[in-house]
Order: sequence, then C-alpha cells, then structure tokens
Amino acid sequence: MKAGKAGKDPRPSRKGTVARARAFAALMLRRRHRAFLWGAGAVALLAAASAGYLVWEVRAVQSNLAAAQVATDRLQTEMTRHRRPSADVLGDIRKHTAAARSTASTPVWSAAESLPLMGPPLRSARGLSVAADEMATGVLPEAVRLHQMLTSGQMVHQDRVDLRRLSAATDLLGGVRRQLTGIETSLNGLPGSTVVGRLNTARQRLSDRVARLSDSVSEAEATTRLLVPALGATGPRSYFLAFQNNAEARGTGGLVGTFGILIADRGRVTLHNFASDDTLPRTATPVANFGPAFDRRYGGAESAQGLANSNLSAHFPYAAQIWAGLWQRLTGQRLDGAIATDPVGLARVLEATGPVRLPDGKQLTAENTVELTESTLYASYSNIERKRFLVQVAQSVAAALLRRDHDSVALLHSLRQNANDGRLRVWSRDASTESALEKAGLAGDVPERRGPFAYLVVNNSAGNKMDYYLGRSLTYELGPCQGGTRSSVVRIRLTNAAPAAGLPPLVALRSDDPKHSHPPGSTSIWLSLYASSGARFAGGTLDGRRLLLSSTEERGHPVLGTQVELLPGQTREVDIRLLEPASERHPVVPTQPLARPQTTQVHMQPCVK
Repeated sequence: MKAGKAGKDPRPSRKGTVARARAFAALMLRRRHRAFLWGAGAVALLAAASAGYLVWEVRAVQSNLAAAQVATDRLQTEMTRHRRPSADVLGDIRKHTAAARSTASTPVWSAAESLPLMGPPLRSARGLSVAADEMATGVLPEAVRLHQMLTSGQMVHQDRVDLRRLSAATDLLGGVRRQLTGIETSLNGLPGSTVVGRLNTARQRLSDRVARLSDSVSEAEATTRLLVPALGATGPRSYFLAFQNNAEARGTGGLVGTFGILIADRGRVTLHNFASDDTLPRTATPVANFGPAFDRRYGGAESAQGLANSNLSAHFPYAAQIWAGLWQRLTGQRLDGAIATDPVGLARVLEATGPVRLPDGKQLTAENTVELTESTLYASYSNIERKRFLVQVAQSVAAALLRRDHDSVALLHSLRQNANDGRLRVWSRDASTESALEKAGLAGDVPERRGPFAYLVVNNSAGNKMDYYLGRSLTYELGPCQGGTRSSVVRIRLTNAAPAAGLPPLVALRSDDPKHSHPPGSTSIWLSLYASSGARFAGGTLDGRRLLLSSTEERGHPVLGTQVELLPGQTREVDIRLLEPASERHPVVPTQPLARPQTTQVHMQPCVK
C-alpha cells in the first residue's frame, strides 16, 4: 500500500510561540508605560499643586508678618506719644500673627520642611511666625497693661509713691522678662543661615530686637524691685543727696556743690537740709577707711576728710561712704545710703516734669539747665549768691518731681537714661541692697574684673570751673594675642573748647598756681587711666613726645596718671601702650559723666587659639 502525505502537526511551532509572547509583552509594556505616564503625570500635577500651594502659604506668611509689623509700629507710636493704645491695634497684631502661625503649620508646610534645600528656610519662617505670635499674645498685652498703669497718674502723687502699684509693675516686668527669655531661646534655636538672605536678615533682626528688649526689661525690673525697699516699704530710709557740678571735674563726675537729705517712709518722700558745700566742714581725721591702696592714692588730698576732694576716685561707693561719714560726724545721724546726680541728670528729669519756675522768676528748662548752672551763672552772680541760687535750683526741681502729677513712663525713662550714663548713682549701707544696685547698673562701682578694660578719669587740678568746655575722646586698640599676652594702645584726646577771652574770673582762675600768670582760659587736668587687671605699662607719649606716667593701683586695676596743661582751643593727645593678659572677654570701657559726652571707639583683634 502506498504511503499517504503526513497531516499538519496540531501543536504550535516554537517560532510562533515566541512571536506571540513578544507581542503580548510589548502590549503589556505599552500599557505599563501609559499607566506610568498617567501616574507620573498625576504625581507631577500633585507636586505642582503642592508647590503652588506652598508658594501661596509662604506669601501669606510674609504678608501677615509685614502687616503685624506695621500694626506694632503704630502701637509703639501711640505708646511713645503717651496715648492710650487702642484695643483695635492690639487685635490687628494678634489677627495677623495668628494667621501667619496657622499658615506655617499646615501638613504641606511640615512635609516640605524635611526637604534638604527648602527645609531650613521653611523651619526658620515657621519659627519667626511662632515668635511673632507669642510676642503678640503674651508680651505686647502686658506691655500695654504696664503702660496704662504708669500713665494713670497714680504711681506718684503728692510726695508719695504708690508702693503697691510699684510692686505690681515689678511683678509684671518679671513675667514679661520670662516670656522674652523663652522667645529668645526659640529664635536662637532656628537655622542660623539659609539660602534665603532676606529670611536670615529678618530672623537676626527679630532676635536682636528681642534680646535688646529683654535686657531693657531686666534692667527696669531690677530697678523697680530696688525702689520698693529703698522708698521705705518697711520703715524710714535716709539718704545723702548730692548734686555734682561737673564744670569742676571729679572722679564720680563733679565737685559736690549742693546737697540735701532725702527721707523715704512707706513711699512718702521728703527733702531736708538743702545747703551748699561750705556748710559741711572738713574733719581732722578720716571718716572712712578703705585700706592702704586708697590711702597711697588719695590720702595726700585728704579725700576722706572733706567734701571738696571726697570723690576723686571713680568708685562711687567710696565717695558715698565719705559723704555719709561727714554728715554723721557733723550731726550724729547715721544715713542708710547716698544718691548723686548732676545738671545733665536734672535736665532729663525736667523733660518729664516740665519747666520749673525759680524764686527769682527765672524758668529752669530741660534746654537751659546745664548752661545756666555750669556756665552762665558764674558771670552774673557772686560766689555766695551762686551757691544760694544752686540750692534753690535743687529745691525747686525736687519739689516739681515730688509734688506734681506727671508722666511716670517719661520719668522712669529719664531715670534709666541717667543711670546708663552714670548721672544717677546710688549706694546703700545694706550689703544685699548694694549687690542688687550693682546688678542693676546703679552702683557706679569700678568693677574688680579680669579682661580688657579702659576707663579714662579726669580730675580738675586748677581749682577752676573750666571743665564745662572739656571735650574727650578715647580709642582702645587691642592687638592680637601672642604667648598669653596682647599689645594694646589707648589713645586719649583732650580738647579745651573755651574761648580765649571773656570768661568770668571764677571760671578761669588758677588757684593751683596763683603766683604765676597763665593764659586766660587755660586749665590743668589730672588724667588717670584705669587699665586691665594685670596689664603692664609699655610706654607713653604726649603729643608724640615720650611721657612718663605715675603708676598706682585701685580695685585690682593699675592706674596710670599724668598732669596735662590745656590752653584755650588746644587739643592734646596721650597715647598709652600696654601689655595686657590675653583674653576673649568683651572689652569694658566705662565713661565718666561730665558736661560733654565722651567719644569712644574700640578696635579688637580676636585671640586665635
């Protein structure tokens, strides 16, 4: 039988299977690609939406913080002009800071904070919003309360300070200080530098503002906390009240020309025994003992025996104890402390109280007090008449301060300015109170401290009243550290701005050298530089010529001194080179309170470890 043709194999061939598999795979790949594209598109759209939403949030935060700043400036203006701040302004600030804080706390914002580039600026912006809102809800309302408390006219009224209200104000200040400390800590914890320069600047600006405000509130709290016991909360307190005339320079400011006794008893303040300096006689023996270093430096001038040279030292507690000792030696009364101010300080008080009319009809104002008491008076009054007039000035300003209803905010501001400039100094016999006075910046002490220090102090050696015309500048140049020391230079310029003619004899006299003639308007200054503890004198010049200086010690500081003669219109320069112990501490450069302010510059090269 003949074999037939074989039939087709029903199983698919290997080649066809591979082709179909490839086609299926391609189909699935296209579907996956479309799905990926759809997914990627959806993610891109979501990211774009989130980014757009985030940009909107950032702009909303910026807008609300800017609006809050405008409202805050308006509130500050109202308070500065002593108007009652409106509730609407405070509400405006709160509304905008709350909106900024809320906007910076959304899930989108929080998620974006984890991104490497965007995270730091977003965290910083949220931190700024939180700080601004805490200021608006915590600090500003308390500031408004304090402002209303002080401007109500009930804090000081008819010779009496309301100690209950003063205590309440102190507690309020303490609460504000604690809030500011918390805000300051939070701001310091934010990213210090981000890619957004404007944000870095805003964070630093707010941080600096909060730090300054915190310092001011701390000073105000310390001052008001001291006032309650000082004003006799638990019984009478008595103080020697000295008015220093810085037309004749002394270490603490000026010659004590007028004084009185201040009594404070449960907030009621009275003033007694106003008199000129010549009514407090010199004693045969010292009324205070400050140790051998003081005796070596000031014993020859009998500083602890009479009012005229009682404050040659710049350390106010020395002078205050001498004043109290002189009064006790004369009257037997043991005083609790001493207070000092000067014509510049009186002028600032008159800015708060308004002008004062004197018994002779003259009007004493903030603008004319310094010139009248330190210059004009000498041309129109004899020495006896002038002393009597100055007593009347002191009495009239004291009466205006105690008996008028006035703006307590403005008065406290003037007193704080005086304290900062050294024109209000207080000493207390009580050790704990004296320590608090030091912390509050009211003690006028020469601090026993290590680190860079330069304190220019001048004392009038001519026995005249020429220091009304004295100009001073000090430049402290601290070089690099090497081998545990650093080379420094203190450049001091003294200028006699007095006219060459027309000065009254009492102003221009030269009682230091009456047997010789001197050019009219000339004067003599004893210059002292309190240098850094441990510093060594490395050389000095006067107007470029080699100068030898005397060297003593006070309060742990070497004190370098020399006599400087000044002709009218003359400027002289004293350069003092020092070898100081190396230190990273911030330089301290106190300023002696005289009629004209001192110009001070400090240039410091860092110590490289």
